[in-house]
Amino acid sequence: MPVKHKTNFLGVRFTEHATRKHGVRLDRYFFIRYKVEGKGKEEAAGWSSQGMTAEKAYALLSTIRENIRLGIEPRSIAAMREGNAHQAEEKRRVQRKAEQDAITFATFWETEYLPAAEATKTRKTVDTEKGYFEKWIAPALGNIPLQKIDAAKLEALALHVQKTGKSAQTVRHILGIVSRVWNKAWTRGLVQGDNPTRRVKKPQQDGKRTRFLTQDEARTLLDELAKRTPDIHDEAILALFCGLRAGEIHSLTWGDIDPQYETLLIRDPKNRKNRYAFITQEVKTMLGRRSAAQAKTALIFPATNGKQRQWISETFNRVVDVLGLNDSGEFTTNDNGEQTSLKICDLRQRVVFHTLRHTFASWLVQRGTPLYEVAKLMGHSTIRMTERYSHLAPDSLRKAALSLEGSLEKKSAKILKFQSVEA
Repeated sequence: MPVKHKTNFLGVRFTEHATRKHGVRLDRYFFIRYKVEGKGKEEAAGWSSQGMTAEKAYALLSTIRENIRLGIEPRSIAAMREGNAHQAEEKRRVQRKAEQDAITFATFWETEYLPAAEATKTRKTVDTEKGYFEKWIAPALGNIPLQKIDAAKLEALALHVQKTGKSAQTVRHILGIVSRVWNKAWTRGLVQGDNPTRRVKKPQQDGKRTRFLTQDEARTLLDELAKRTPDIHDEAILALFCGLRAGEIHSLTWGDIDPQYETLLIRDPKNRKNRYAFITQEVKTMLGRRSAAQAKTALIFPATNGKQRQWISETFNRVVDVLGLNDSGEFTTNDNGEQTSLKICDLRQRVVFHTLRHTFASWLVQRGTPLYEVAKLMGHSTIRMTERYSHLAPDSLRKAALSLEGSLEKKSAKILKFQSVEA
């Protein structure tokens, strides 16, 4: 048993290590002695090599004796160390939380969400989400800490997207991505509380646009697009004369063209209900101008990197603005007397790329094409989606319907009088 030596401080003793030195002396291990509820207790305070001294040990002893006298904690070195450990852990917890609270949407997207998405989702889905993130989400939320993203910021984002002419469905897609990112952060313990997207009222208006182009507007638009960018002009030709969606145009390959029957195979990746579009002379001319011994698997409208495009170029919207197709006909005047044309606010009336597909269907109905056939050409899943064009049907249908007028009017009965016959 090592010998315990007294110090100049009452209640503090020490032992010496057999061989290890601290400085010029053997390393000392300090103890303190005190009474708790009349019982003596001895505790180890620590080694000199770890920073303990007789003075420090006595300071610990004095604190413990005072706490015993007052009946408060801590009343032992063990309790002190436990408290210090708790304090250190609390400090680390606070520091970790501060670091977590500082993680921005963009940082979490790059380090956590996107890698997980690339490992579990299809390439097309990942590219779509990346497109929405880069175009809409990153500029609005990228530098904001995840925990500070609230309903007000999301409503501002949704309103901005709508004001650019995007559909309610696009807004819902964007909010859906934000929701999935937030949920993943929640499972990682990086955010607390409810998902803020739940408190955002989702726009209910769908893509049922009422605006379609006149022939003069369509001709002018195509002419202007041809001057600026042949690609967008050619995409517009397919939307206007085949009724194709932007995504369907971008996924077309040269192998989808059947020159014998002059058709385009339109693939539906969602429900695999493929359909055919018919090649008009306008489309044939456009395709002939673009083809140059292309491989069948090659995209007709590849992006600059050779992959499938995800967006319609902003050039289309700029041309629409230049032509004034979204002008409301009203003007505002500034302090200098300069007039600025006010834009159409109703999204259903604004001209966007999808308006060309809507124009295709509208022109067909105006020419007397039955709604059932229009539905097939448009790839509508139900005839109800096509019925919104019914008011454009020619007057022959109106006359047929109005021919029923008066069919329920009461007509006076013809009374026959009989003469009595005398016997």
